[in-house]
Formats: sequence, structure tokens, C-alpha cells
Amino acid sequence: MTNYVTQQHHEAAVAALKRMISKNSALSDAAPGAPFGNGVRSALDEMMAICAELGFKTYEDPDGYYGYAEVGEGKDIFGLIGHVDVVPAGDPADWDTDPFTATVKDGKIIGRGAQDDKGPSIAALFAVKALMDAGVHFKERVRFIFGTDEETLWRGIAVYNQKEEPITHGSRQMLNFP
Repeated sequence: MTNYVTQQHHEAAVAALKRMISKNSALSDAAPGAPFGNGVRSALDEMMAICAELGFKTYEDPDGYYGYAEVGEGKDIFGLIGHVDVVPAGDPADWDTDPFTATVKDGKIIGRGAQDDKGPSIAALFAVKALMDAGVHFKERVRFIFGTDEETLWRGIAVYNQKEEPITHGSRQMLNFP
């Protein structure tokens, strides 16, 4: 079996995850263009920048509710959903490390969002990037959809559903949340 993910992909993914963890994207007071707070908007902006750097076509809702990145062509959309918001870190004294500075310990990355959902989103992006780099041609669009309010009410995805064409298959059931 061919291993498409190279050491370069791995190192770049770790660096990208560190960038994402550095964003305190817990729900906070709304601001213009940032319905769930400036930290959430900053995390969405950073995710879209990472996606663009990887060669994905990107779109960011100007009101700050969602963003997406895609590759491929065709009418069909294979949708993968993720989110950039996190649960508040609580008391920093309860952490062994700064929750918004990614720390690598025993081969694991520690930081707020490493498991939910910044880490899995970055892993999926870099898996597709590895396929892109290997010359895989996608006969349909592979779209990563990033919500901004999963930890509370999924309002970002509700706006996505109102504004965007529906996905053909993938994480469809996740897009039907209220």
C-alpha cells in the first residue's frame, strides 16, 4: 500500500495545528463580522489561510458564520464538516501547559482544540493535500465546511444551509442540525 502522507506533510500539519491552537476561539461577545466573537473569527480566518496555502479554493462567509475549502470538479459535493470554535479553557491554573500554546509531549499535541475539532480538521485537510500532491484527480468536489458555533448551537452551519448549495454526500446528517 502506498503511503501518500510524507514527513513534510506531517511536519506541515503539526505546524498548521499549532497555528490553530494559538487561537482562543471560545464563544464571546459578537462584533461586526464576528457573530460568535473576534477569537472565533480569527480562527476561521486562520483556517481559511491554511486551506488557501494548501491549494484549496476557499470561501469565507463575509458575516463570519462559516467558511469552506474545496478541491475537485463536477456537480457533486462530498462534504466534510469541522468547526473552529472551542469550549472555554477554564482556569489556566488547571492546565499543565498554556491551553493556547500547542505543546508536543510524548508524541501527542496538547492544547485547546487539539482533539475537538482543530486537530481532526487539520488531519483531514492534510490527508486530502497528500492525495493532491500525489496527482489524484477528484471527479467531484471535496468540500471541507468549517462551522463557528458547534460547541453551542450550530448557528454557523444553519446559515451555511441557508446560503449554500447542499452537499451530495458525506457529512450530510451533520448539516441538518438546527
